[in-house]
Amino acid sequence: MTRPAGPMEEHLRIAIDSAPSGLLMIDADGRIVFVNREIERLSGFAREELLDQPVEILIPERIWTAHVEWRARFQESPSERRMGEGRDLFARCKGGGEIPVEVGLTPLVTDDGFFVLCSVVDVSARKRAEHRFRVAVESSPSGMLMVDADGRILLANREVERLFGYAEGELTGKSIEVLVPPQHRDAHPAWRAGFFSQPGVRSMGAGRELYGVHKDGHEVPVDVGLNPIETDEGLLVLGSVVDVTERRRAEADRHALEERLRESQKLEALGRLAGGIAHDFNNVLSVILGFAEILRADAGSGRDLDADFDELAAAAERGKEVTARILRFARRQDLNLGSIDLVETVGDAARLLRAALPASVQIELDLDGPDPAIADPSSVHMILMNLGTNASHAMPEGGTLRVSLESFYARDSFVRANPGIREGAYVRMTVADDGSGMSEQTRARAFEPFFTTKPTGAGTGLGLATVHGVMRDHGGAVWIESEPGRGTRVHCLFPAVAELAERAMRVDATVPMGRGERVLFVDDEEVLAKLGERRLRRSGYQVVSAVGPGAALERLRGESFDLLITDFTMPGMDGIALAREARRLQPDLNVMILTGRVVALQDSELRAAGVRRALEKPVSLEVLTRAIAEVLGHDFDEPETVGPGSLPTRL
Repeated sequence: MTRPAGPMEEHLRIAIDSAPSGLLMIDADGRIVFVNREIERLSGFAREELLDQPVEILIPERIWTAHVEWRARFQESPSERRMGEGRDLFARCKGGGEIPVEVGLTPLVTDDGFFVLCSVVDVSARKRAEHRFRVAVESSPSGMLMVDADGRILLANREVERLFGYAEGELTGKSIEVLVPPQHRDAHPAWRAGFFSQPGVRSMGAGRELYGVHKDGHEVPVDVGLNPIETDEGLLVLGSVVDVTERRRAEADRHALEERLRESQKLEALGRLAGGIAHDFNNVLSVILGFAEILRADAGSGRDLDADFDELAAAAERGKEVTARILRFARRQDLNLGSIDLVETVGDAARLLRAALPASVQIELDLDGPDPAIADPSSVHMILMNLGTNASHAMPEGGTLRVSLESFYARDSFVRANPGIREGAYVRMTVADDGSGMSEQTRARAFEPFFTTKPTGAGTGLGLATVHGVMRDHGGAVWIESEPGRGTRVHCLFPAVAELAERAMRVDATVPMGRGERVLFVDDEEVLAKLGERRLRRSGYQVVSAVGPGAALERLRGESFDLLITDFTMPGMDGIALAREARRLQPDLNVMILTGRVVALQDSELRAAGVRRALEKPVSLEVLTRAIAEVLGHDFDEPETVGPGSLPTRL
């Protein structure tokens, strides 16, 4: 006879039936002997449909057979299994659908036999949340890693796997040290332990520059943010990892651009200084050359005197070459530019260079047949002689000098890093040696005029400065790559063209003496003004000298002249301004300019001022008188080049 349930038992039954977790009990045969209301709700079965049915009615059909075997093994060695332990589980609903569940098992031995109490919880909401979290993590553009206190990787998203070259799931379970560079790997566990002992949020970009190791061994620059998280499993750290390769490359490009800008500003300032020095030096040389010519004419002939005057004139010419180098650095100079075959020009220059270098230095040419380039052939020779000589000095025990030509296209990033260069096609000439190389400090100063690492007397320090100025005048660029002990490579860019142009040859005519034309010779230095007067009087001209533009204008207001020859750089009024004022007083007056310092002027400015010729100081009497004869004897539309030392269209 069944004993009626007492009040306590009734309370217990109500509590079990109303429990928020599903509860069911099965007997030793696997049949359901008890279910509560939550089981009915979860499964959709009524209690009457479940009681006395095999528990497999609530198991997905695909695992029925396996479940019977699992149940038998559990019954052989029963033990409590807590919620969440073991595999992912699913319960079958009445309509055939499935829901994810967690199941806890408690074996019970009673007077009525063996039973198992099953606790069942619907984890659909949690699974959906986990799925959303997984999707968010996997879709994140940043790499995400979760690590425990032992350094074990619990989670790694697709971006981390892509960044470091691992397959899906390959990083999970590995030590975080697998991603740490070898040189820091031994120390990293101590750093990790220190962070776990004093956890705190570390933002991206805080601290030192960091690198991770790709699966193939190369290092990847990264930013890492760390966020400690307290969980049921203990303290975990969620790390955000971002590849900063492009950012660091952009920063390097920016630093390089800033350095080039500083270098350009420094060279511009030095150029102005060099131009001033050249101006004064050329005036001194003009005095030396002019008086040497006068003394030679006055002294008559004589072997010793002729030799002495030749030496004096030669010294003045050498000084002129030094100032020419300074001026090439100091300003943009008009060259004899045209489309040329650099292969032929470089080949010719290399043959001349061979004779100037020690036998211990070998020359290798790699001339790849690029397009023609816009260049001045004599400047190409000068560049190769300068660079080749420097290279041989860097190889005192001998070595190999390599000269190569190749096509080069300047793209946007290169153009931004090299002010003055336009995007387009160029020909790159590279002069490389395997000598001692340069330090970063030396390389940074290599293009400064008068800077040299050679012993006193072994060089002027103008070679590379001259190359820099000449390449600037070509509309190109020059830069150096060098490391100590690894040689030096100097790259020169010449603008490329599609085809060669025909070049006309010029033949100078015989220059007659003057025919008594009146010439006003102006300079702000009295010695140069008087010297100019004396030289031209001997050449058949009626010459009046004036010291400075004020005195010149006084003369022009009272006398007529056929030609005005004026210095360019004078206090108060330069040669261009004087030419304008002079032609306002005498509209038909011809004008020539002599200059020891050159400033950029447009052709239109020269024509508007009536300037027919512009010559560089010091100028020989032969060149000067030839230019005068052409100006007085021909009607030129614009300034043209006249012999050595001339300055045709840009002052």
